[in-house]
This record gives sequence, structure tokens and C-alpha cells, in this order.
Amino acid sequence: MARFRKKSNRRQYATLIMIVLIILAGTIVCLCWKGAEAVSNYTGKNVDFDTLILEAAQRNQVDPRLLKAVIWRESRFEVMTEGEAGEVGLMQIMPDKAVVDWAKAKGKAVPSRGALFDPELNIEIGSWYLGNAIRRWSKYRDCHVLALCEYNAGITRANKWKPADPNADVRKRITIPSTLNYVNDIMDRYETYKKSWDIE
Repeated sequence: MARFRKKSNRRQYATLIMIVLIILAGTIVCLCWKGAEAVSNYTGKNVDFDTLILEAAQRNQVDPRLLKAVIWRESRFEVMTEGEAGEVGLMQIMPDKAVVDWAKAKGKAVPSRGALFDPELNIEIGSWYLGNAIRRWSKYRDCHVLALCEYNAGITRANKWKPADPNADVRKRITIPSTLNYVNDIMDRYETYKKSWDIE
């Protein structure tokens, strides 16, 4: 009887170890998968939204590689991201500013905050706003830099930073370090996408 109990205990112990190992292996696989996804998002290799980016970029006359670089910097491709100042979604659009301007320009009702998390709508509004900014600064050599300044810090500050000479370097004039970092991050990522994302 004692021998039977020992065998039974050994079997239970072996089964318990097997269950723990299976759970541990599953956890490791899950963490590796999530880690790989996070690295992909951080490094900007995410392709989940490329079709939406290409379509919105074409409609709003923005280089899709610049648009993707903005999304990478704003949200790291996380759809449900919210900013401290109320920014929403992939492109961190402002419901009371860019969204209202877009709705007025398009003759549409202002979308609800919840609707703004939809990737297609979010990218459409963000690319429309960015496209307008690029066209506003089109006579400047650094039109993309000024557009990004406007996107990040507002049109008033972008106006202060525009140079008298349209060919002058805008980045030297940016007085807010976080905006300069923002611009540098996006422009660096834009250059990377120009080399790695063939959109022809």
C-alpha cells in the first residue's frame, strides 16, 4: 500500500511538473511574440496600415513614407493610444482642433471621440492636416520641417520659426527642444523609409 502511494505521488508530482513546464513554455512563446511585435513597432517595420497610408497619402498629397514616419513617432502604430493633451489614435489627432478643421473643410459632422480611433479615419484626418501644412510651407526648402513643427507645436510657433530666407535651415530656429527632437526623429525615420519602402 505504501509503495502504491509513493508511485501515485510520483505520478502526481511528474504531472504537476509537466503542467508547470507547459505553462512556462506557453508564457515564454507569448512573451517572445509580444516582444517581437513591440520591436517591430518601435523600429517602424509595421506594415499593418501600409494600404491605408498609401491611399490617404495619395488623396492628401503627402509622401506615404513621411506619413508613416509621423505615425511611427506619434503612436508606434498603437491604434488605441491617447496623449496627455487629448490626442487620439495612430496620428495623435486633436479632437477639438484638427478634427474640427477637417470636418468644416469637408462639410461633415465632427466625428465622435470613439470614432477617431478607427485607423482609416484617423489616418485620413491626420494626413489631411499634414498635407495642408506641407502646402502652406511649400515655398520653403524645409517645408516638411515647418509642416512637422506645425503638426507638433502649432501654426503660431511654426510662423515664428520660419526663416526670412526660404532656403535657410529651419531646424536651427526651433526653440523648443521637444519639437526639435520630434522633427529630427521623423525626418530620420522618413529617410529610412525612403531607402527601405519601395512604393513605386
